[in-house]
Amino acid sequence: MKDAAALGADWFGVQASTEDDERLAALYDLDTPATAASDAAIDWFRGLAQMTGGPILELGVGSGRVAVPIAKDGYEVVGVDRSAAMLARAERYARTARVQLRLVQADMRTFSLDRAFALITIPFNTFLMLTPDDRWACLARCREHLAKTGRLAIDVFQPDPSIIAGVDGGVREEWRRPDPDTGHIVTKFSSTRSTVDATTFRWWWDEEMGDGQVRRISRDATLHFLYRREAELLFPAAGFEIDTLHGDYDGAAPSAASRKILIVARRRERGSGRDRRTR
Repeated sequence: MKDAAALGADWFGVQASTEDDERLAALYDLDTPATAASDAAIDWFRGLAQMTGGPILELGVGSGRVAVPIAKDGYEVVGVDRSAAMLARAERYARTARVQLRLVQADMRTFSLDRAFALITIPFNTFLMLTPDDRWACLARCREHLAKTGRLAIDVFQPDPSIIAGVDGGVREEWRRPDPDTGHIVTKFSSTRSTVDATTFRWWWDEEMGDGQVRRISRDATLHFLYRREAELLFPAAGFEIDTLHGDYDGAAPSAASRKILIVARRRERGSGRDRRTR
């Protein structure tokens, strides 16, 4: 069930027509088929759910890649996303899997729900779509919605300078595959420009229509990097204590070469230490 009126934003946060929102949501699913890496990520969140119990809140739920498997494990899951089309796909996948999700259309910086959660998750680099200033707003909402014994779990990539320098400004053909929704062949291209703070990427998809025409849809977005040392300062300042900080789903310690930063934090009660709002 969708709990809010349409915001008119696609999953990039761009004001979009219903048609473009639906097409971009479909292209997201076409872009992210099941892989060993995504399975490891999903298993990591499933393991956290087993540790904390429910209810569970996922911010940036998308089409339900993480939420549906966790719901199949028997947990109550609430999913928040700004894209109506993403929520519609999540609802359809949940129905196919014979599980229930509560799906809420809202912004992860301003959402307000009527309960606290044992686990709040922000998977698959979604946290990096927030600007450094917006992170404070998101973390404040998470803190207010987290149960006293609950956990916040965030999964982001750590930038590899050699890869960033090697692809900066170049155009890459990432894949070419059939779209099961339409039967059309779709080719995805990408280009990125990066600094030490962020990477701005352009994705475009060329869809070969049945009449011989090619339809192109494109989006630009910026991912703002979160480095380990920055995380170690940010979360305590925002009112959290970091429980664990790992460099991969296997529990490896984070290092400069780690490809991931996996953060699990708990809410620090007021009066137990300084946070940003008391300065």
